[in-house]
Amino acid sequence: MSRTVLDDPTPESQPSLPAGLHLEAYDARTAPDALLGALAAFHTSQLHERQPDDPPVLSAQLAASLRHLPPFVDLPAWVVRDGPRVVAEANVALVHLDQNRHLAQFQLGVLTPYRRQGLGRALLRCVVEAAQLDGRRLLMASSSGRVPAGEAALRRAGAQPGLTAQVNQLNLRTLEPGLLEHWTTQGQTRAAGYTLEVWEGLVPGPEFTAFLELTQVMNDQPTGDLSLENSRMTPAQFREAEAHFQASGRQRVTVVGRRTSDGHLVGFTELSWHPGRPSLLTQGETGVRPEARGLGLGRWLKAAALQRALDRNGAAHFVRTENADSNAAMRRINEQLGFRPYTATTLWQLEVSQAQAYLRPQVDPCC
Repeated sequence: MSRTVLDDPTPESQPSLPAGLHLEAYDARTAPDALLGALAAFHTSQLHERQPDDPPVLSAQLAASLRHLPPFVDLPAWVVRDGPRVVAEANVALVHLDQNRHLAQFQLGVLTPYRRQGLGRALLRCVVEAAQLDGRRLLMASSSGRVPAGEAALRRAGAQPGLTAQVNQLNLRTLEPGLLEHWTTQGQTRAAGYTLEVWEGLVPGPEFTAFLELTQVMNDQPTGDLSLENSRMTPAQFREAEAHFQASGRQRVTVVGRRTSDGHLVGFTELSWHPGRPSLLTQGETGVRPEARGLGLGRWLKAAALQRALDRNGAAHFVRTENADSNAAMRRINEQLGFRPYTATTLWQLEVSQAQAYLRPQVDPCC
């Protein structure tokens, strides 16, 4: 697989930055510890602007995630420094699957005191050049309802909203007593032809192929106006993704539903957390095959996963998840469990050609 490699930005290709600030590219897989420490501090500042309740980003966690990226992912990245401090960053994920080769998702952030000084524009130029070099024609990025500057910047560049979603949070102190047990009993009764299994850590080897096929049910989730193709990893790519998860240090509980008549997997859900940030659980994907829907399996799966996660991690205080506004079924289940709105997000689309036009130097027609 080819790698997208960009030289450090040159004065000719980048707009000037305020005195004392320096833009540089970095390799996510080989970034030195000093840079990763500065990045962790920057990410924590950005995170607390969106989600002030979150624990800080750990330098070791960031290092493990970046240094063990799956081979099918390239991540060109850049920072703007003020001395040793990172004050702005951007990266663009070039995912080399057989699908969605027309798009790339990017992240770009600037610390509040440094905004409206050209840093975001300079970083966006880097992102656009990397995407174009890899043959991508569409960029995607997300904004938080708590950071209006992000939406404003995307609109100025010409991005269009593609999907709105709600980040919801469950305060475990307010979890209704007996609710998990009730959902379990209800699931066992209504879905009598199914059983649940709990997996901790990686997907078991004998179940690997069947589980990979089961994950295709996630292609049923709403995508709004996004220009997305149904995605499918190869077995090799899925193993690489699992290796990346293991290297990240995160812990995971996966619960699967199995039809007893033929042993076929029909549903799953995932909960994960990092031991260094144990107060926050992340509710990952939940999916049930169409033929097994309407039997309470979704609630049963979620109840079993949350119960096992709490048994494993008694320090958990919150569970966080994100659902598209149009995903009424999953939002209803989460609301019944006790999730409440935490913040809103929007996923935006920006044509590379539009971004190039936005970045093109403006010439005064009178000159």
